[in-house]
Amino acid sequence: MIEFDQRIAEQLSEVSLNSAIQVRVGTSNAFMVTASVLLPLMQMFEMGGVYISASRGAAEIIQALEGIGISTERIHFIDLVSSGILGGTESQYDNITYVDSPIMLESVLLRTLYHIRTTPYERNFVYLDSVNALAIYNEGRMLAEYLHIFINTFRQRDVLSVIMNVPDQTPPGVLANLDLYCTDLVDRGQVVIN
Repeated sequence: MIEFDQRIAEQLSEVSLNSAIQVRVGTSNAFMVTASVLLPLMQMFEMGGVYISASRGAAEIIQALEGIGISTERIHFIDLVSSGILGGTESQYDNITYVDSPIMLESVLLRTLYHIRTTPYERNFVYLDSVNALAIYNEGRMLAEYLHIFINTFRQRDVLSVIMNVPDQTPPGVLANLDLYCTDLVDRGQVVIN
């Protein structure tokens, strides 16, 4: 059984809908932190949302979340990973949209906006998993500019932006811009003791 981080739920209770939250994680705790963010957003705050998956396929994330008891019915997934895999877009889930490549950032933004507009939920979030995965495919300045547009687009629509990254795998310029653009920080990076 996974142990959820209650400090994250407490911290989320203090942010407004038009906030942008930077979630810093380590590679070993990324899933636990993601689950600890998503659970209160959907259960305590009754939000719906869009989950942009650039690190792992959406079907894999859905299975992992449902495996620990988190329902994904309130979330639409935009998968940037599976379409690049041979036969990767066949899925049993109807809440997944595929984007052909992680470099198609404008398409990701437009699809996210579409799903936010068509959601039946009054309050919504967008979860970007993760900046360091997008940094593999996109030049640093372009990614920093995209994140600025992304955050401000959803801020103007009162949609909570949650942007996950592994700091030591994120280009320094992009990380510095996230520090500037985001209104809140959840820092759950793993501490390595030698």
